[in-house]
Amino acid sequence: MSASVSAGALHAQTAEVLHWWTSGSEQAALAEVRSAFEAQGGTWVDTPIAGGGNARAAAVNRMLGGDPATVFQFSIGQQLRELADQGLLANVNAVAEEEDWDNKLPPLIVKAAKYDGDYIAAPINIHGENWMFFNKAALEKAGVEVPKSWPEFIEAAKKLGDAGVIPIGLGGQPWQERIMFNSVLLGVGGRDFYAKIYSTLDDDLLASDTMRKVFETFAALKPFVDESSPGRNWNEATNMVIRGDAAFQFMGDWAKGEIIAGGVEPGTTVGCAFAPAIDTAYIMTVDAFAFSAIADDDAIAAQQKMAHVMLEPDVQIAFNKKKGSIPARLDVPADSFDACAQMAIATLQDKKTHLVSTGLFGVPSAVSGAIDDSISNFWNSADMSPEEGQEQFRQAISYAK
Repeated sequence: MSASVSAGALHAQTAEVLHWWTSGSEQAALAEVRSAFEAQGGTWVDTPIAGGGNARAAAVNRMLGGDPATVFQFSIGQQLRELADQGLLANVNAVAEEEDWDNKLPPLIVKAAKYDGDYIAAPINIHGENWMFFNKAALEKAGVEVPKSWPEFIEAAKKLGDAGVIPIGLGGQPWQERIMFNSVLLGVGGRDFYAKIYSTLDDDLLASDTMRKVFETFAALKPFVDESSPGRNWNEATNMVIRGDAAFQFMGDWAKGEIIAGGVEPGTTVGCAFAPAIDTAYIMTVDAFAFSAIADDDAIAAQQKMAHVMLEPDVQIAFNKKKGSIPARLDVPADSFDACAQMAIATLQDKKTHLVSTGLFGVPSAVSGAIDDSISNFWNSADMSPEEGQEQFRQAISYAK
């Protein structure tokens, strides 16, 4: 791990920032960080690469090739720890300790952002994955209320279809299908079951009756997605809901960034609620930036400056309003955020509601890939039964472990 530097070294520095934020709302949010970094004397070299998988691969390949980006967007979790294992990452402890990140970030995120006690990533926000966005006019047209349970949702979806509205706007990519699956997993199994599944990958739980009910419920949603779903990007599905072509989207709250960019205040004509569940929980995922191990003192100072800027309260507010997320810091005032964000911030005050996405459990990258592939295979299979889907899911995880 690289040595940290004193606050006195935080002078004008150049940072190449590699990231995958290419949509309009994502670029607008990142511009807030860039503006603050440059206002404090930094020079920002922007390296956008479309697609999270592509950007992560590029960051890793450049590190291995001896030409690392100064700062790079990455998912905190097992894959980032694997890079730390190889000595490829720097830490930002000087900033984290001075600014008391340990007490200002949720404990699960503190744990995920550290490696051997060192902060190897700066979490910039908290996204919730188990959101259900809906077009209020579409629901009114079909005469349905916002569903509170999955049986209620299925009945509402039938009425929406009869009214000529696509019930679910879905981007047909594996990670999007997994997000919807995890909402069903939480909704049917509850937060303790969800946490145990991904923290233990226990074979008995994977083969349980509860997991079978999860797959039965997930299968029941297949008829409510239009045939153009495969390959669709998430923001295209969000715009289907904004226009009223689709009634619902199960997506992380980064969808709010697109809603805002479309001129709509979240919670007004496009409403938000947690996906149907038997108890309240918030599946957190985190946008974070990591720091390459670089011997150059100027580059190290730029990394420390970037870590400081990303966690500044004013930057947290400005960035997250445009990104659709909420601040990573739990001490940032909520009053200027939209109604959906305020709901999330209030929910997170109760630590029992804290769940994390698949990757933040420390699930190995091979297992995470197997999870996505098996869910997608089941979702896109016309003839695989829920029991067969459950068994494929169990075997994929068992094999990848």
